[in-house]
Amino acid sequence: MEISLPWGNDFIRLELPDSWHVHLPERVDISAMAKQQETDPVAEALQNPEKASPLQSMDLSGKNILIIIDDNTRPTPAAAFFHLILEALETAGAEPGKIHVMPALGIHTPMSEKEMAEKIGPENIKKVSWSNHDAFDPSSHHDFGFTSRNTPVILNKKVYESDLVILVGMIEPHLWAGFGGGMKNLFPGVASAEAIGRHHGMIAEPPYQFNRVGMMPEENTFRLDLEETKNLIKAGILVLNVLLDEKHRIAAAFAGDPVATHRKGVEFNKKAAGIRLNQPVDAVIVNSHPMDINFKQSMKCVGNSLPALKPGGVIMAFMRAQRGLDDIPLPDKPPPLPVLRAILKIIGKSNVMGFLNLVKKGLNVEERFLTYYSMRLIREYRLFFYVPTLSETEIRHLGFFQACGKSREVIEKGGRFLKKNAEVAVFPDGGATYPDMTSAQAG
Repeated sequence: MEISLPWGNDFIRLELPDSWHVHLPERVDISAMAKQQETDPVAEALQNPEKASPLQSMDLSGKNILIIIDDNTRPTPAAAFFHLILEALETAGAEPGKIHVMPALGIHTPMSEKEMAEKIGPENIKKVSWSNHDAFDPSSHHDFGFTSRNTPVILNKKVYESDLVILVGMIEPHLWAGFGGGMKNLFPGVASAEAIGRHHGMIAEPPYQFNRVGMMPEENTFRLDLEETKNLIKAGILVLNVLLDEKHRIAAAFAGDPVATHRKGVEFNKKAAGIRLNQPVDAVIVNSHPMDINFKQSMKCVGNSLPALKPGGVIMAFMRAQRGLDDIPLPDKPPPLPVLRAILKIIGKSNVMGFLNLVKKGLNVEERFLTYYSMRLIREYRLFFYVPTLSETEIRHLGFFQACGKSREVIEKGGRFLKKNAEVAVFPDGGATYPDMTSAQAG
């Protein structure tokens, strides 16, 4: 049978073996929810926030306002609705000179003024001040204390200097937080590298859940830990999260208290992005769309698909990764893949981080956890990737997957590890969806 995967303005068309049992779970169509005016859901959310007063009804005269917005690695169409936030602030008496905008970079690449103007709108950037967060500059940080799990809460000092913090972003499946959005723009969005490192360390601790896509917030220590930062900050915190349909239009928006708002948004996202699958499968064919900006973001499609796989399953991934590696430093060349897989199998999942610390010294925070994640993937699955923007040198140095020079080779090489009547699931929008295995677990 033939399948099509979105690829920029075109499609990749693949022929699959007729003997495979192919599952094409359908994404719920929420496009009908998109209003005639795309800003309508945002306006409604600001008017009727969850467990909070409407922004426009607050008394913000003389107050310092910090707006933390997700960066350009996320497709949040903030430029379409950012003016509504500014209008609400103006109604509340906020002074333009006291409104500051900051992208939730974590340890991502800083944004240029052009990129920031594209993110919030060129007409809006003229009305505010803005700056990039620097996770590696201690002089720009403030120490707020510790969470109950002993995570240091060290954030950009602009948070400490502000009376109101507004978190603007989107809710989507997330590898470790279960779902994006909520307090995540604050922590780790504007946290120090040290704090991010300690927080991310949870994925390498018992029970070693290195992939938590679709995990409900109440069950996810990673999410609960970052939400504790709310109690350590004196400033008021308001969140505005949007959810997008398949065409990147705003289908829903939620505003208000950061935790209550996030919970409501998660319930919606489960219906919109959680694709029901009744059984685990031998292999997945997954495409990075719409998270196509670089390799790190495109890799999300792999993590998003993992709940569908049986142990030892095969991942056949197609990643557009327009900017290639982008801000990921080229790592040292690892041992041959079969050798590394054998070592990781022998030492067990509880010792993967210890092994990493032994053989890869001097890694920064992001390199450390991306490498750990890659090692867990190597240990658990077989991976075949089509990433045409990566060079042969980059592929050799990444070393955790078998690269395929042509799209059809992914199916050919991956198929060698599958039985004739293999169960295979296809996720064309893998960067924004995840398999909801609730019915399979119930069975």
